[in-house]
Amino acid sequence: MKTWFLDFWREREEVLKRTNQLRLRPLQLKRLLGDSSVRTELQNARLASLLPPVGTEVFRSFTPASLQDIKQRHEAKETERQKRTNKDVEKELHKQATHLEAGKPLPYILGDPPPELLNCPLEELDPFYQSQKTFIVLSEGNVLHRFNAESSCFLLCPFSCLRTVAIRILLHSLFRLFIMVTILTNCGFMMMSGRPTWSRTAEFVFSAVYMFEVLIKIMSRGFCVGRFTFLRDPWNWLDIVVVITAFLPEFLDLEKVSVLRTIPRALKIIAVYPGVKSSAGALVQSVKRLAGVIITTVLVISVLAVIGQQFFFGALRHKCVWMLSHSNWTYNDLISYHDNGTDSSDFDFHKFINSHENQYYLSGHRDPLQCGNGSDAGACPPGYICLRTDTNPDYGLTNFDWFGSSLLSLFRLMTHDTWDYLLEQMMRSAGKFSVIFVLFVFCGGFCLLILVLAGVAMALVEQEKAGVAEARRTEEEFLHILDVMKKKEEEEEEEPQDDQRLSPPCCLSVWTWNCCGCWRWLKLRLNGIVMNPFFDLVIVICLILNCILMAMEHYPMTMEFEYLFNVTSLVFTGIFTVEMLLRLVAMNPYGYFRVGWNVFDSIIVALSLVELGLADIEGVSGAGVDLMRVLRLARWWSTFHMLMKIIWTSVLALRNLTLILLTMVFIFTIVGMQLFQDDYTDHVCRIAADCQLPRWHMNNLFQAFVLIFRIFCGEWIESMWDCMEVSSPSVCLIFFIMVLVIGHLLVLNLFLVLLLSLVGDDLVAPKEKIKNNPMIAVDQIKTGVAWTRTWILEHIWTLVGKKNPIIPPHKVVNSKEDNKKDYLGLTSVTSDQPLSESKALGSNHGNQTSKYTFQRVPVADAEVELDMPGKEEEEQKQDEENKTPRNNTPEDCCCDSCYRCCPFLDIDTSQGSGRVWSNFRRVCFSITQHKYFDAFIIFIILLSSAALVLEDVHLQQRQLVQMLLDKADQVFTFIFLLEMLLKWIALGFRKYFTSVWCWLDFLILSVSLMPLTLGMLGYSELGAGLSLRTLRALRPLRALSRFQGLRLVLNTLGATFPSMCDVMLVCLLVWLIFSVLGVNLFAGKFYHCFNATEQFLPEEVNNKSDCLSLIHENFSDVSWKNKKLHFDNVAAGYRSLLQVATFNGWLEVISSAVDARQIESQPVYESNVYMYVYFISFIIIGCFFTSNLFIRLFIKSLDQLRHKFGGKHFFMTDEQQNFSISVKKLFSTKRPSVPRPHNQCQARLFDLVTKHSFEVVMVIVICLNTVTLMVETDEQSQEKEIILEGIYFVFIIIFLTEFLLKIIALRHHYFCDCLNVLDFVVIFISIMGLLLSDIMQFYFIHPKIFTLLRLARITRIIHLVPYTRGIRRLFLAFVMSLPALFNICLLLFLLMFTFSVFGMLSFAHARMNDMFNFETFLNSMICMFTITTMVGWDHVLSPILNTPPDCDPDSGDCVHPTVGIIFFTSYITLSLLLVVLLYTAVVMETLNMYDTETPSDKDLQMFYKTWRRFDPDTSQIIPYSQLSDFCDALQDPLRIPKPNTIKLIHMDLPLLPGDKILCVDVLSALTARISGDGGQTHTLTARMEERFTINNVSKMSYEPISSTLQRKQEEVAAAVIQKAYRKHLLKDRAADEMTAEPAGGAAAV
Repeated sequence: MKTWFLDFWREREEVLKRTNQLRLRPLQLKRLLGDSSVRTELQNARLASLLPPVGTEVFRSFTPASLQDIKQRHEAKETERQKRTNKDVEKELHKQATHLEAGKPLPYILGDPPPELLNCPLEELDPFYQSQKTFIVLSEGNVLHRFNAESSCFLLCPFSCLRTVAIRILLHSLFRLFIMVTILTNCGFMMMSGRPTWSRTAEFVFSAVYMFEVLIKIMSRGFCVGRFTFLRDPWNWLDIVVVITAFLPEFLDLEKVSVLRTIPRALKIIAVYPGVKSSAGALVQSVKRLAGVIITTVLVISVLAVIGQQFFFGALRHKCVWMLSHSNWTYNDLISYHDNGTDSSDFDFHKFINSHENQYYLSGHRDPLQCGNGSDAGACPPGYICLRTDTNPDYGLTNFDWFGSSLLSLFRLMTHDTWDYLLEQMMRSAGKFSVIFVLFVFCGGFCLLILVLAGVAMALVEQEKAGVAEARRTEEEFLHILDVMKKKEEEEEEEPQDDQRLSPPCCLSVWTWNCCGCWRWLKLRLNGIVMNPFFDLVIVICLILNCILMAMEHYPMTMEFEYLFNVTSLVFTGIFTVEMLLRLVAMNPYGYFRVGWNVFDSIIVALSLVELGLADIEGVSGAGVDLMRVLRLARWWSTFHMLMKIIWTSVLALRNLTLILLTMVFIFTIVGMQLFQDDYTDHVCRIAADCQLPRWHMNNLFQAFVLIFRIFCGEWIESMWDCMEVSSPSVCLIFFIMVLVIGHLLVLNLFLVLLLSLVGDDLVAPKEKIKNNPMIAVDQIKTGVAWTRTWILEHIWTLVGKKNPIIPPHKVVNSKEDNKKDYLGLTSVTSDQPLSESKALGSNHGNQTSKYTFQRVPVADAEVELDMPGKEEEEQKQDEENKTPRNNTPEDCCCDSCYRCCPFLDIDTSQGSGRVWSNFRRVCFSITQHKYFDAFIIFIILLSSAALVLEDVHLQQRQLVQMLLDKADQVFTFIFLLEMLLKWIALGFRKYFTSVWCWLDFLILSVSLMPLTLGMLGYSELGAGLSLRTLRALRPLRALSRFQGLRLVLNTLGATFPSMCDVMLVCLLVWLIFSVLGVNLFAGKFYHCFNATEQFLPEEVNNKSDCLSLIHENFSDVSWKNKKLHFDNVAAGYRSLLQVATFNGWLEVISSAVDARQIESQPVYESNVYMYVYFISFIIIGCFFTSNLFIRLFIKSLDQLRHKFGGKHFFMTDEQQNFSISVKKLFSTKRPSVPRPHNQCQARLFDLVTKHSFEVVMVIVICLNTVTLMVETDEQSQEKEIILEGIYFVFIIIFLTEFLLKIIALRHHYFCDCLNVLDFVVIFISIMGLLLSDIMQFYFIHPKIFTLLRLARITRIIHLVPYTRGIRRLFLAFVMSLPALFNICLLLFLLMFTFSVFGMLSFAHARMNDMFNFETFLNSMICMFTITTMVGWDHVLSPILNTPPDCDPDSGDCVHPTVGIIFFTSYITLSLLLVVLLYTAVVMETLNMYDTETPSDKDLQMFYKTWRRFDPDTSQIIPYSQLSDFCDALQDPLRIPKPNTIKLIHMDLPLLPGDKILCVDVLSALTARISGDGGQTHTLTARMEERFTINNVSKMSYEPISSTLQRKQEEVAAAVIQKAYRKHLLKDRAADEMTAEPAGGAAAV
């Protein structure tokens, strides 16, 4: 499979990097400008055509004579245009040179202009504009600016001094800096809440500056007449808006509309610098390319909203109401209320049930408890009844009563913002079937998210394609210029290059410290020490120990521990200070400070020493300095260094995109504060009973910024509810949706660009791993340990009196060189063996049962290294071969060492009891290898897993079921034990215990046997026995080895496991920094005085002493307690940061931090609001950048695996790959055209129904039908229902008429189209539902199902949307990746199932929510499903963390908190890994398959024309040596650019006699490369023979004798054999010389 997406970005990085380095030396540039012979050879080059004639200056001042020449050329061109025809004019029409566009730097071929010509008008360089009235100006950096040569505003000619000065001012960098400072100062005034009295004067100053800028631009460019005038640039319209809005408040009272002044002024930050402006333009263009994705997203969400509207009309209105015994209220009142919605007595029943005093509220909840009347819906507590009220939850904004609110709820589900609360509300009101709807919504949301991600990525590719193509052409032309210049410079010497990096001798002597010989001797000795690898290893160990020391800080610490802690910290400070001094003396200051890491180390040491000097000052902490030492590990840790490189890249390389993101955050903050500041102040009592501002508001600048950041993190719905209560609902809705959509789009773009920014350097695996000093030191230690071990063993054998053990001879190949080489598996193929069987490389090495014999040989030095399948694929193939019973001869039971130690185990199997044992093993082997045996075991695994589902909290009340489950558990365990014994006998211990899957089965079986054994011994009720019974939940994991798709996913995860562990360690290290910082900031500050009902105010209880005083006064309800989430130690800090990272319970952590004051002091509401900065920094660094690093390395591992397996899908089995290919063929195959009927009436109907306009009309009708469903509401009037039923009947008539017209016109061909079949089914069910609605409603299904089926017809709109061609391709690619999605989802489901059973067996009795708990398997699965989306797990974990007195140990609802923390942390980690794998794999598969396509006739025409250039005789064959040039000469999508040797070898093309390559073989291989389907040879051959004339050659000459891959193997093998033979000869020659040396020596004596 062609990984075109990553290959494109890798090629982009390489091409742009090379292009930016293209430069001509001054001598070459001089020859290019002055040598006419060189210009003659380059006359067809595009860049060379920009040069002026030989002998003329490149840069010429723009004078009146120049303007006169332009007018003459313009008149001559117009005269010539009139003489020629339009076609001739179009042929000779010049195009604008892309290298000389305005805003770009000058191309290298023109050189640098003289300094005196900068910022001065110059003549045009682009031939396209030389006949037009324009001139150019070059600013600093040789940036080109183009101006009209006409008079500016009909007043200022190009030579006017005033216009010249205006141009110089406009292009000067100080003017741009002045405007930027003005904008930033103006933004600073915008951030001020209370405006000073002189703010009006400041506004006039700002307006004057903006007016001055506009005047300068108009004077220099002109106003509107001309191409390069002021108004022709859309960014200048922003200046007009700024000026107009500056004076509007003087004439109009804008009120809230005054925000229109804020937005354009802030956007001017983007418009000031060209780079930021171009990045913003690229973002706008990417949004345009996402039009199809946006339309599809809106369409799908609307359809889902209508479905939710139809299912949950009024469901959320049901509340628990108090059953009050009223003298005037009887049961008939309740019946009358439900029947008629009115009451019949004097008692106001409607007012009673809607009164908040009569509704049941849970503690801490804003809305009353919801309920439902279904069997699985939420129940009311005793004394309350579930009734329908008038209000909906969340200020009445969460409901499905009409389309708008349903759409908002669906959007909330899509964005995963507190969707667990919405699911709980739906389950309480409508039952647990709501989970099915939510799951369906999530599936749709997942598909849409994949399309959005792929669409954004494709938009990035489309933006970069033109630039990459231009850079490639520029590089090719540069190489062509160099080739021409090289011919002229063959006899000339190169100019010497001066090294200007050296410091002057006087300065250099000051920093080298070479004062005397003793000092130089000391420097030499110290240099040997600091350059020793063990020196760096010791420093790394000290840094790790320092990290461990920082992690040991906790609250409260004893005096002794605190003293040891401080002393140890001083010791480390001394160690690092000594290290700096040693390096400084050894390397001298000049050498020391030239290394960036040394500068960083010296800064840390200096800050540490300063911190020691300020240690006695209160409030000064050195924790930050100590934490900076952790960053030093990045010097030797490549993954950590990559994280810092990612952060630096976002700041430097992606500064334009980052600045746009920050600008938008600032704009949203200012706009939000100006729109809603007064509303929060005036109407706060609507959202708070105490009339106090909530934590999340926009009453001031900082709070508004924090709220905007929260929306960017994905939490927006709760803040929007508050905003809609205190301000205009429509304004709040628009504002919050815009912030959410624009913010997420910007963050997604930044994330993807950051992810792909270093793809060229990151995804290319290095050929040789460079080891740093600590790694070298570790290798030396290993070597020393190995030598010591060998030395000890030799002396032991000598003392024992035995000979030394036989040491296997070393390989001939040098070990140092051998470590740098890959290996190839060479197959000994017999003459009758098919060629296809010899293509498996590197498989089954050393396997004696294999059909072929393999050897391991190294690649020769001069050969190209090939990536071959690794160990994972070998094990997979070996396991598959082991399952295939080639024969019934089992292998040896034990390993060779066992037979040597215990000779009695080696028995003769040819006679006697040994023969009986051998036959018994053969029988067992045949049984275990039979397919029905595997099927039976799978059935037992599924049955045992189903039995675990029944062990819920109600099992103790079902004694019979419990007894049956216990017996079944014993039977299952016995069957699995029997299976293991059979495999032991059949496979032997050696083979059984060398398989990972068998080890998994063995461990799970051992866990199942232990509780049974304890039960037989009478210890089943002990804690150990109960814990082991809980571990039976691991039994479903036995299914992992039985399904090939799961094994593929696990093999992939196993292959990526080392890199994932590396990045996880980096993430833990980054989190350690923030956790230690959190301990220093918040340790001991989250404690508070609390009673049973509320928390005391600081005026009542100020600190711990006051609280203890209340406790001593016999206030039993008062307690001094800590929050469950705190930072008293690093472990607790990790847990708190995990909740912040997953945005679950993070608001509680942030609230506690913001309220914290001092240690053992009562918290005060928002006493330290700037602690928000700590958590914002963690989210950016610890979440955003680390997740980028995680996904980057994950993609790197997947890309390396894909290249390693030759592009094979490592998430799909062979059958699934065939399914993907079949799906592609199904969608790619064009439907056969329906023949026009001969009957005249049918023919006219045929013409009618096949017209495009007819389809458009029907789609409009379908949309109107959908709109009728949208306008339905919960409490609609009877008249509205009658009207809607009439409209529904009309639609049925229209669709029935359409069906009759089509069935008459198309005849039986009508049912050949799947959309027509869908229409027929919908019409039939709609008519049946209309006729039999009452019967079907009573006996079968709800009639709303028929209504919803009408929505399926809306899929026909896809064919009429002009932007959906790309969407269809993306959707097809997504469908082709569904098998990979299925395998990963199956593994995720198995993980959810296992943890659900474990949670049910462990936490069933914990006090949890009645909807989210572990009492039953269904509830456990719902909990695991919500936790998989990283939502709601804090509410499930919180009851598990309870300790007495918050829980009752006697009732069993107390669970050990450590078990709960391990359970949730492990599941979150594993599920997050699988979810990331799911998204990454599916997006990569979608992107890679997006480019797969069958070659069109145009591509075949191009292929054949290129082939004829290499095969002029049309023999259909070319030499293999020309294949590389031929593939490079093709055009996309068939082209394989050079270097392409390895790719061509992997294509495994058949070789004909004489090393020839057949045309059809090449075309088939290229097609398979771009489409993933190699079975199109016959189709392509037929198409070529049909379209082109090909001379048929005898098929005997087409018989292949070899292949490119086999030939490469033969060449590598020959080279290896030759190399080994040469070394053997050299070794023999050296031995002969050593033998002859004593004789020569004796003769000499």
